[in-house]
Amino acid sequence: MTENKTKIIITRTSVRMNRSRFMKILIDGKEAGAIKNASSEEFLVPAGTHKLQCNMSWYSGPEFEVNVKQDEIIYLKAKSTAKFYWPLYFLLLIGVFIGYVNKGPETSRPEWVLWVELITIFPFVIYVLYYLTLGRKKYFKLEEDLNNVFAK
Repeated sequence: MTENKTKIIITRTSVRMNRSRFMKILIDGKEAGAIKNASSEEFLVPAGTHKLQCNMSWYSGPEFEVNVKQDEIIYLKAKSTAKFYWPLYFLLLIGVFIGYVNKGPETSRPEWVLWVELITIFPFVIYVLYYLTLGRKKYFKLEEDLNNVFAK
């Protein structure tokens, strides 16, 4: 009996968001395993076409289809699509800080403070609401890992 060397190796990129949570990997609709932050896992699969998907609680990504030949190794990278979270979080902090500093009982608040608060806080709120609603099924992305040192 020969050993099955047909496998898919998925590397999860290192991110600060959700770093303590495991990312579930679905292969052909069935849970095949989980990957922790900044690590790799290999999944033995039969040769053929497979649909892969990342999942974490109610966040997921679109299905990624791969065609694996017999004794072939496919290298994939799983990453989050939420790229602008930290800059927007910084803007949120600026908006809250400006509102807090310009708050005092002896003076009235200038009108520009309200506008600065809205301009700095609103993008963060919209971004978070997007990933909580419409973007929750686009939160993760699987792609070929062309920079993997073991890939051809």
